[in-house]
Amino acid sequence: MRAGVIFFALFLAACNNNPYGQFPPGKVIMSNLPDDPRTLDPARVGDTQSNAIASNLHDTPFEYYYLKRPLEIKPAMAVSMPRTGAAVSGGTQYRTFEFSIKKGMRYADDSCFAGGKGREIKIDDIIFAVKRAADNSIDPFGLPLLSGKVLGFDEYTTRLEKAHAEEAEKRDSSIVSKVFDSEIPGVRKLDDYTLQLLLTEDYPQIIFFFTLTTGSPQPRECVEYYNGRNGRPAYDRHPATSGAFRLKEWHSNYRIVLARNPNYRSDDFYPREGTEEDKANGLLLAAGRQLPIVDEIWIQIIKAGPPVWTLFDQGYLDRAGIPLEVFNQVVLNQELTPEFKERGTRLDTEIDQATYYWVFNLTDPVMKNKKLRQALSLMLDRREMLERFFNGRGVPAMSIIPPGMEGYEDEYKNPYAAYDPDRARVLLAEAGYPGGIDPATGRALRVSFTLTNSPGSTSLYAFYRSSFEKFNVDLKLEEADWPTVLQKKYKKEFQIIVGGWHADYPDPQNFLQLLYGPNTASSYNEGSYRNPTYDSLYLQMKNMPPGPARLAIIRKMKEIVADDTPVIMQFHPITYGLSHPWFSPFKTHPTNSNQLKFRDLDPEKRKTLVAQWNRMPLAGYLLFAFLILVLVLPVVIAVRKYSRRLR
Repeated sequence: MRAGVIFFALFLAACNNNPYGQFPPGKVIMSNLPDDPRTLDPARVGDTQSNAIASNLHDTPFEYYYLKRPLEIKPAMAVSMPRTGAAVSGGTQYRTFEFSIKKGMRYADDSCFAGGKGREIKIDDIIFAVKRAADNSIDPFGLPLLSGKVLGFDEYTTRLEKAHAEEAEKRDSSIVSKVFDSEIPGVRKLDDYTLQLLLTEDYPQIIFFFTLTTGSPQPRECVEYYNGRNGRPAYDRHPATSGAFRLKEWHSNYRIVLARNPNYRSDDFYPREGTEEDKANGLLLAAGRQLPIVDEIWIQIIKAGPPVWTLFDQGYLDRAGIPLEVFNQVVLNQELTPEFKERGTRLDTEIDQATYYWVFNLTDPVMKNKKLRQALSLMLDRREMLERFFNGRGVPAMSIIPPGMEGYEDEYKNPYAAYDPDRARVLLAEAGYPGGIDPATGRALRVSFTLTNSPGSTSLYAFYRSSFEKFNVDLKLEEADWPTVLQKKYKKEFQIIVGGWHADYPDPQNFLQLLYGPNTASSYNEGSYRNPTYDSLYLQMKNMPPGPARLAIIRKMKEIVADDTPVIMQFHPITYGLSHPWFSPFKTHPTNSNQLKFRDLDPEKRKTLVAQWNRMPLAGYLLFAFLILVLVLPVVIAVRKYSRRLR
């Protein structure tokens, strides 16, 4: 009898290749990321990967309509769209931006709250978010959005900087806390649910702060509780959450699990209206359903591309991109191959509102040389790179502004963003490096390039090196994980570093701010680029309404950047995504913020199809049976003989 049980257990183990053992109960999305997020602290979230998770944990006063294009903002936690007007402070009249949040909203239950129960969300929590955006010690993402626009905000930043320095000197932890106890003149609490900001200038983009993760409510007691001491994690790793999901698990380099937040507001529903195209694409099947729809989201941390594809192909990931190695097996003439069509796989493509580029560190003595930067930019054949290593999934970037946004023009050509070897050699000589020789060493000019380590990018990185070797430039690649790359950016510890920006909001100012001089103090202007003319034009442009006058200024700004070449423009990515038939249709979103609450799937259909796709063939069963007879049967016979002797 025992031998039969052993045989059956071995048989089941051999038949099950499910990496989870079995799918968890309920509606659970199986997803992946290549690395752990840098942070889940909403004040610090500024990179795409962190935002992809954090934005689903933290609710915001305003958000975008899910299906509407072009993008349109609507209230989320707020009662209504913001009100504008005027108010007096210190004898001066200021423009106002005002909104109220709904009553009765609560945080997810957490140990940082009294009794472990999530308390009600108040306007003080959003005011604390504004204050944390002024705290340079945490590298806040929202600082440039508020600096110079809110009365007293910059002075508050200075006070916090002095308080941190004094606290470190006196070792008195109350000094910074006292600053947080104080008020910012332009940040007014009208009642427990209403905030009024006093603005120093016309600034329609102020609303975007409150659509971003950084503008979500942040409970002060929880930020202070999760301080990384006394066995508690840092707030980066364990934030208090107000969004549709809460953080259930986070095992570094393995898995993150988001679970439905039972305390999430009950007035959030899937849209009931959309276009005829939306309806035809199945995007209204969930119309009117309360959000979120699924119970959990499992996010596996998988660094390499091939394992991701294997798991998707077997059905153990619900959605995935297409690795270079298998692209031609999956897509032919921009359509799915018959094999994948028969499986019910769906393909969606979209030009992202994003720009990839390499950043020059303009505080580095070598990189201050404009002609050298121009020469290096002309050495890279972007079209060959896109065809060889990205299956053509990109549009060469002529400026930092991506397609689909005001200021992007198909006909615009950047003279230093195309492959031109002859001109590159001329400029290299004019830069003081004739033939690529560094006169200081008498050898080939060495330039260091910091980028993320990716096992699947070995040939791409070799292409980068060989592209520069043709000009006798030694490109030294310094590979690091994503969090380390981000740290090097913030500390300016690089010569050239990989960079990119995905739209936070649908305005060209969101991209043009990346080259605005005063933003060198933040994480936005990573290369410390400064041009007084560009900065002056930026200040003119940023608050203007869309139209010919604004576009004319943006064109001048693009020309200045092209000539200065503070970055090597790369491309605007085209996303190719695959979804299994059990994963409900969805609409990709340019900012990819707070989108998981709209996702849905059919777990029973997944279970059935995955079982079919991973069924062992007859030959496998026969081989397994043979191995059992050869390996297990002699053991069983021996055990029985031994048992008889004991009797």
